[in-house]
Formats: sequence, structure tokens, C-alpha cells
Amino acid sequence: MKGTVTLIGAGPGEPELLTVKALRKLKEADVVFYDRLVNPNLLNFCKEGCELIDVGKKPNHHPIPQGEIEQLMIAKANEAQKIVRLKSGDPYVFGRGGEEGISLRQQGIDFEVIPGVTSAIGGLAYAGIPITHRDFASSFHVVTGHLKSKDSELDWQMLAKMEGTLVFLMGMSELETITNHLLENGKDAKTPVGIVQWATRKEQRTVTGTLANIYEVATEAGMSSPSLIVMGGVVSLRDELKFIEERPLFGKSVGMPYTHQKVMYHQLIDQGATVHEFSKPVEVSYLAETNKSYNAEGRILFTNPTSIDYFVKQMIQEEKDWRYFSQTLFLTVGHHTEKRLNEQGILPTERYATIEEFLSETSDNLLADTQVIGSKEMTEVFDGLDKKVPNIWTTHEERLLHLDEASWQEPDILFFPNSKGAKLFINELNPRELTDLADKKIVVMGSITGQVFEAQGIPVIYTAEKTLASVIEKIIKEVNK
Repeated sequence: MKGTVTLIGAGPGEPELLTVKALRKLKEADVVFYDRLVNPNLLNFCKEGCELIDVGKKPNHHPIPQGEIEQLMIAKANEAQKIVRLKSGDPYVFGRGGEEGISLRQQGIDFEVIPGVTSAIGGLAYAGIPITHRDFASSFHVVTGHLKSKDSELDWQMLAKMEGTLVFLMGMSELETITNHLLENGKDAKTPVGIVQWATRKEQRTVTGTLANIYEVATEAGMSSPSLIVMGGVVSLRDELKFIEERPLFGKSVGMPYTHQKVMYHQLIDQGATVHEFSKPVEVSYLAETNKSYNAEGRILFTNPTSIDYFVKQMIQEEKDWRYFSQTLFLTVGHHTEKRLNEQGILPTERYATIEEFLSETSDNLLADTQVIGSKEMTEVFDGLDKKVPNIWTTHEERLLHLDEASWQEPDILFFPNSKGAKLFINELNPRELTDLADKKIVVMGSITGQVFEAQGIPVIYTAEKTLASVIEKIIKEVNK
């Protein structure tokens, strides 16, 4: 059976503009072909083991020809896999999605299209320019600015006479040609024109002028691709309708560990920041290396929820079930660990908020009778303690298998909410990168997190309190110094 291909529009750049259905398909994908302008944060939604294939194209430089991209998708689909073709903007708005769909259909491969927010609408909105307005434009026209030759097939006379808003995509390299053609064909030289570069992203910049002078204005400002060119009366509304540029973190970027809990991520975005998440951690299992025999009449301490999952896997391998442990006393650390054990139909005999609480309330004799199960991060807490715990099973560890240097070098500031994320990050850096890191502004929440960096001689900035509001306040203050 052949696989399926989903052509997804990723929108203009802001990752939260991705549609709900697109997000679901991205999470299910076995293979993702993604473009250059796709926000890399979206790739963190892909499941572990998903194959990521960069088919990005730069202006005038196509590393993988379009035909080859189509053949690669067909080959993967013939392996009965779920394929996602992730494109910036919308697949059918100058995205060559139609060509790809036809190629897939000709090969008998099932496909679907999930529309994306096109930059011609969403990108302009982020710059404070509505594509229509009852007082200025009751229609709009989106035109490719990627002219094949000086004798373009575009009907310049018709374009010059059009009412409403005129938008050119991929046209920065032809800006002078576009404006000259329109002027030569009678379009009013006083027509308001705006250019929006890197719409919805940290680098977003906007300049405005008239049809007569916009080329000079854009050249002086150093505007380049990727940019939108918009013409019409709606451009004059920008000063009244711009919103993202008024926020305290607009134009600033924050690097932080990937987390399933997106509260801080969302608050930073709502303040106007661009957030670069480091790659999602992956679990490296020690299950195959484990040869544990459990004392069915002793005590077992689960230190985190995942430790229970690994314990169950080990039981199944040994052809046991919970009945084998009918005389065992189960202990948990943390609310989420207790909840995971409850899902197995088991109530813990004792519950502890932290490992420190467990140690303070447990005698040496009981420690000797306790089997501690947890991730490498959790079991390492017992190293170097005065109280020795003889029976420790490390189930797995988390690693950042691909930490892109740009994800932490490019942001204006880094933020680490906990020591776990800090350790995962530090463990992936080489000596040169650790030296470079010392020059970055790093905001941390809590002294334990700070100590991870200070142990490497890297200074950090502490928040006044362990609250989200305090973090936001500190980041705003530091990036605007």
C-alpha cells in the first residue's frame, strides 16, 4: 500500500499561525520535506524518528531542483509512509503546490492540501496594513514579482489601471522594473507603497513611500528578500493599525529549551518576542542493558513518571505483571509520578514531594531495602550523598541529539527555567562553544539552575522571583539595555 502526502502551508513565519489540522498532520508525519523560510520551531512538533529533509531554495539558487523534490516525495510515499511537504505561506499561492499535486496524482499517490496563511494577507496584517478597507480598497490582486525576463508576461497596462490593493510577492530583485513599468503605464506616482521584509518574524522591517520614490527609499534602507511589496491607499493606515511593533520585545529574540508546557513561550510571543526553541530532547533507553531482578517484598521508589513506563516495559519482558509485586511497597516522588502510577491502577504507599524529602524521612535500613528507579538526571541526585542508596536503576537519559548552534547564538538573550534544560544544553557544547556562551546574556530561574552555568564559569542573570512575571520583566530590562 502506498503512503500519503500532505501539502501544508506553514504561514509567513510566526509558528503559531499554523492551522490546527496542519499541526496534527505534522505530528503524525514519518518524513517532512521543508522549505528554507519555514520556521524551524515547527520541526520540534515532529515525532521522534521522523526524517527531516531540507529542500530549501534561496533566490536564484535551488540546491534541489523542483522535479527532484517531487521524485523524492514519490519515492518516500511508495514506502507506505506519511509524508508532509511543509511550505512557507500557502501551497497554492506561488508555492508550486499545484505542480506537486499533479505529479503525485499521476503516480497514483493520495494527497491532500492544508492551506496556510499567505504572507499577502497575514504578513501585511503584522505590518499594520489591511489588504482591504471599505474606504480604500474593495478588492486586491496578488501578483508574482518573480519575472522570468525583462519582457514579462504580465499585463502592465492592466495592472496600472487596477483599483484596490496590489501586492507583489518575491519581487524585491525586480522592484525598480516593477515600479517603472507601472509608472510608464499610467499608475499614479503618488500611490502609497509599502515594503515589508521578514513579515511576522523578529527581523520584520517596514518602509513606506510612493510609487515614485519607493525604489530609492528601499535601497537606502537596505531592504532585501524576502519582502512583500504592497501598493494602494491601505498603506496609509499603517501608523494607526500597526500593533506588533509597539510591544516591548518586538525585534528581540529569546532562546530557550523546548518544553511541552508552553506558558512562558506564549507569554514571550505575546510581548512581541521571537522565540527560538532548542531541539526537542529524545530519550536514550538503557532497557536493553538492564538485567535487574526485583525484590518483590521490598520497596520501589519511582522518581519520575517515565520511570514507571520503563518499569512496565521491563515487567513485560520478564513476563510478569503487577500481581508479582503484591507484597511490594510502591513510593513516588512528585504529583505527576503519583498520577502515572494511579493510571496503572496502583496507589502509592508513600508519597514525597521531592527526593530530598524522601531522603530526610528514610532511615539507612529502609534505604537499603529500597530500589530507586528513574532517569539518569533523577538518579544522579543520589551521587555524592552522605546516605548511600545501594539499589539504583537508571532507566534512560535525555539528550539533545542535534543542537543547532544558531538556535542559541542568534538570540539576543537566553532563558533557562530549570536545571534539567540547562544540563541538557551544557552537555552538548564543546569547549569553544562554552567560551562563546560566556558572552551571552543568560536569564535563569532559581539558584540550582544558575549553578549549572556558574560551575562552567559562565555568568548568569537571576530573576527577582520564581514567577513568570518576574522573568518577563527581567528579559525586557536586559534586552533593552
